[in-house]
Amino acid sequence: MFALQVILGLILCIGALLWWWQRSARLYWEKNGVSYIPGPPFIGALKDCLTFRKSIGELLLDIYNHEKFKDDPVTGVYFFHEPILVIRHPELIKNILVKDFPNFMDRGVNGDTYHDLIATDNLFVVKGHRWQTIRNKLSPVFTTGKLKNLFLLMVNVTKILEQKLETEIGDQSKEYEMKEFASFFSTDTIALCAFGVQLATLFRFALFSKETNEFLRSSVNCVMEERIKSGSKRNDLIDALIAMREEDSDLFKGDTLVAQAAAFIIAGYESSSSAIAFALYELAQNQEIQEKLRKEIKSYIEKYESIQYETVHEMKYLHCVVQEIFRLYPSLPFLERICTPTDGKSTYSLEPYHKFAVPSGMSVYIPLLAIHRDPNYFPDPMKFIPERFDSTSWDLAHQNAFMAFGLGPRSCIGSRFGYLQVKLALITILRNYLVEASERTPKTIKLDKKAIVIRSQEPLYLNLIRI
Repeated sequence: MFALQVILGLILCIGALLWWWQRSARLYWEKNGVSYIPGPPFIGALKDCLTFRKSIGELLLDIYNHEKFKDDPVTGVYFFHEPILVIRHPELIKNILVKDFPNFMDRGVNGDTYHDLIATDNLFVVKGHRWQTIRNKLSPVFTTGKLKNLFLLMVNVTKILEQKLETEIGDQSKEYEMKEFASFFSTDTIALCAFGVQLATLFRFALFSKETNEFLRSSVNCVMEERIKSGSKRNDLIDALIAMREEDSDLFKGDTLVAQAAAFIIAGYESSSSAIAFALYELAQNQEIQEKLRKEIKSYIEKYESIQYETVHEMKYLHCVVQEIFRLYPSLPFLERICTPTDGKSTYSLEPYHKFAVPSGMSVYIPLLAIHRDPNYFPDPMKFIPERFDSTSWDLAHQNAFMAFGLGPRSCIGSRFGYLQVKLALITILRNYLVEASERTPKTIKLDKKAIVIRSQEPLYLNLIRI
């Protein structure tokens, strides 16, 4: 009897705790006049992500398009025990990312700063003044002059790709899994441009495992020491890291330097390889667009007799195609920032768009994928329409809504490098090969429910045919 009473008491306590959590969560947003989308106690809105029914991008897409609250400038949710503010209003987004950036400088990503500096002290994760310092030191790597130098190295990788395709594809079509195919190209491009070595046969690792950390540590340090011994200069990432260490050996040492190389590799690898794979998939589904792009590529090659830095930038339709890919499939489905008011106040006001004031330490989420697929900004958002990025139809509203590489001071430092990678891959493939669906090509793209980035759940098999 006593045991039964204890069990009943525990059940009542748990029930009371669950009721209290639900009520306090709802009341927090209600008393602040913010629309609220509830979820299970202690899990909050993340339920479908934790059960792999939805990716985080799809979850935020649903929140953004919530039938009852879709016209509200902001909506509150809970991710576990944390209150999160999802931002919809375009002016609020612009203020957070650009105008009032110092109040939202940091991302909420944290890690073990004592045992894994490679994962936590890189440009993507690091915070505050340290982020500003590292960003300023790395920015010169991506100037137009440096990119022109790197472009010559990137062209060398396209020649290797050409040779591979010539060797493997005869009179019959050949099927490739395009994400894997593009991964080797992206990795070789990044490794050659950043470190002066080719690593495609070695770079098959998950993000920041112990083995990965050791591989990166030994590789980067070895290349740096060899560069110092030889005295050669290539104006690449390794030269920038060496200069950072020489300028401030206390701040930039050991794994802090390796962390910047790791972030450059991982970010560039994932975003570029996915974009190339998605582009080839969409072009295979839209043969008229593929042919129009191929004609532009061939016309410029005939005009200049080779691929040059200026040539790539003159290809307007190619740029439209790549922009549309990054709109439909942005590398990250959301942007996240932590509120850190700089004026001595404890909150950041959303006036005049909303009366709520964001408290210091609260995370705000900008649902990038949802905005890119909002018909108010991009009509027929699920259709692949490169022409929407033509200069004659491109306006300010579109510019503010397109955030594939972020906006403001913390936008992706390597975005122009990424664009070059994707464009060169498409030029190399499409000039001599037709891309078509195979029997194993998925009819539609389903997003990987387990990935935080935008990735296809199914392999993207496509045929390449010599023309």
